[in-house]
Amino acid sequence: MPKTFILCSSLLVLFSFLGAAQAQQRTLLYPNSLSGPIKELAKVVRDPRSNKIALKDLPPATRYLIRIAPRDAVLTNENKIKDTAVLAGPAKPFVFLTTPESIFGRSLLEIYEDIGYEAEGIISSSRNQDMVAILFRYQNEIAVSQIEDGNLPDDLSKWIYSTKWDNVLSLFTRLVHDESSEPCKKADSPAKRICLPSMQAAFVWGFPAEGKRRIKTTRYPTLKDIGGADWEYRKLLEAKLSVFEHFRGNGETQNEVSDPDAKETGLREVVGPNMKISELPEVAIIHLGRLMIEDCYSSTLKWPRCDNE
Repeated sequence: MPKTFILCSSLLVLFSFLGAAQAQQRTLLYPNSLSGPIKELAKVVRDPRSNKIALKDLPPATRYLIRIAPRDAVLTNENKIKDTAVLAGPAKPFVFLTTPESIFGRSLLEIYEDIGYEAEGIISSSRNQDMVAILFRYQNEIAVSQIEDGNLPDDLSKWIYSTKWDNVLSLFTRLVHDESSEPCKKADSPAKRICLPSMQAAFVWGFPAEGKRRIKTTRYPTLKDIGGADWEYRKLLEAKLSVFEHFRGNGETQNEVSDPDAKETGLREVVGPNMKISELPEVAIIHLGRLMIEDCYSSTLKWPRCDNE
């Protein structure tokens, strides 16, 4: 069944923000108050009625970035940042991010779609999931890199990179370590490297340029169908660096629901070092609500009602 049909079925009514009116201002969950540039960005993100910026007009990434996450992974019941809260899973040394402007005026459903969630994931995994936007900046010594050709600097963790294929493939190779090596004996949280068994590490380090070219130019389902070394490498990219099926490798996300062939412009996308949220110098946690999927007969909500009522 086509993904667009799944989400556009007339039997489904989708709400964000706990089923309430979309015009309701989103809650700033943490901290109690803000000042400076982050305050102004948070003000726009909190207003669902703010003007969307056309995808083709989105500005490049700057010092402030956005990560979408489940609320219970970030905050306690008292809306304090959890000691364990990180930007991505603790085993991931880097995290994919977008820009605050990318979500201006967008509903939770639109954010899911534009970031690249698959229709099946939106319905099965994200349904009724309480979500937040983590608006933040890194420490001053971490800057946006202009590199796009994969020739990354020695200190990988001091930069935010465009998600061009060459950058991501180079980053992956540089992050991989033999799990028996001295660096892998350190129990960092979040991880600072990708530790693999000796044979897998050697496989990644020795993966040929021609294989990487095929990875960049061959569609994910085709790689999966063919199998072999290319597919093994692609699976490692997905499992260890979150380079999922919808990854485009051009610095933009893909809306798999409305643009399954990746012909349209996407949101700005960068990859930066994974960090504990409590260690970020500036952060705002904004409630995005919860995507609820109901039909007009079974819904317990008073609105909407079926047409014949």
